[in-house]
Amino acid sequence: MGALMSGPLAGYRILDFTRFQQGPHATVMLSDLGAEIWKVEPPGGDPGRGVDAGAGEFNRYFEAHDRGKRSIVLDLRCEAGREAALRMAERVDGVIENYRPGVMERLGLGFETLREVNPGIVMVSASAFGSLGPQAGEPGYDVIGQATGGVMTLHAASAEAEPVTLPGGFADQVGAMQACVAMLAALLERERNGGRGKARGQQVDVSLLGAQIALQSVYLTGYLGTGEQSYHRRRRMPTFTFYQAGDRRWFVLAVIDPKNWHALCEMLGRPEWEDDPRFCDAAVRMRNSEALEALLEEAFLLDDRDGWLRRLREADIPSAPVNDYEAVASSEQVWANGYLTELPDEGGGTRRVVGLPWRFSETPGAVQGHAPGLNADADAILSACGYEAEQIADLRARGATPPRDGSTG
Repeated sequence: MGALMSGPLAGYRILDFTRFQQGPHATVMLSDLGAEIWKVEPPGGDPGRGVDAGAGEFNRYFEAHDRGKRSIVLDLRCEAGREAALRMAERVDGVIENYRPGVMERLGLGFETLREVNPGIVMVSASAFGSLGPQAGEPGYDVIGQATGGVMTLHAASAEAEPVTLPGGFADQVGAMQACVAMLAALLERERNGGRGKARGQQVDVSLLGAQIALQSVYLTGYLGTGEQSYHRRRRMPTFTFYQAGDRRWFVLAVIDPKNWHALCEMLGRPEWEDDPRFCDAAVRMRNSEALEALLEEAFLLDDRDGWLRRLREADIPSAPVNDYEAVASSEQVWANGYLTELPDEGGGTRRVVGLPWRFSETPGAVQGHAPGLNADADAILSACGYEAEQIADLRARGATPPRDGSTG
């Protein structure tokens, strides 16, 4: 499938030295926005290609984090590989890498070197702990970010309870979003000051640790003010949480606005709750949450979930079913907004994939294609960098890149 290159970043090109998830998902988002992504993989490929190795031919991990990109294998440890990487850097707008701090410099591809060949280049470096401080050079993955950023303790039930790991590469995904935002902001700043080649680029540092701390702003702000550690509560508050209906299915309601509390009491046939000194305002409802939760649990067993959701919506009370993935994948709302979409597959059919979380009225983005085979785009990328066929053959002879069909990964 050929690249579509539609979207607000159409015409931009990003050089991708990332692996696994934090960096690769950042460049997936840039690809969805229309940027052309040149993914530089080491000999043998991004280790992310092997994460789902036991899951059959379809690798959900690599597909999710590397769709829509173009792949080239370069051995950056050899001079010819570095030369090719620098030539590629001349022709891009930005670079993203997620090695440990200092690795790119040791490879001869640090920011100062890249800026010599491309003064307007933007470089986003995504690490575990940031570029400064005593842990700057330490390795780190998703679970390290969750642990050191405090989110695993936040989700524990108490100081004595075991920590809770969040699923889905949670720290990596949040770190990827921060890396994407960093790239967009730096590109915008460059454009405001003259554009590529006319303004100095810059390097932006993001990290798993920093992203986790930013994500927990409310809780950390509270701790910094009071010194009290927050822990997981079964329910955040009695009227902003989940309940089980009479058919054993779950739903949530979100009653914060006083008018919604009034509507809930009326809907349940309990108008006296509004004047009950235990429940008359949000603060006292929190102090008496156990009592209110018990009453609501009993009330919601009197009808099935669909019945309650119908009543709640008729009363204009924010509410929703608690969906599993089957329900998400069959949701008309999800498909209407393009949050899930379809791509053609090699067999002539289609494959359902995760879509874009944004909608642009004038420059809509799109999933640019499936994840590339290993080194599948080497010749095209090198040709775009001015290499003739004989020069590409020389690169291969010097060990910079394998034959294009050396592996499909």
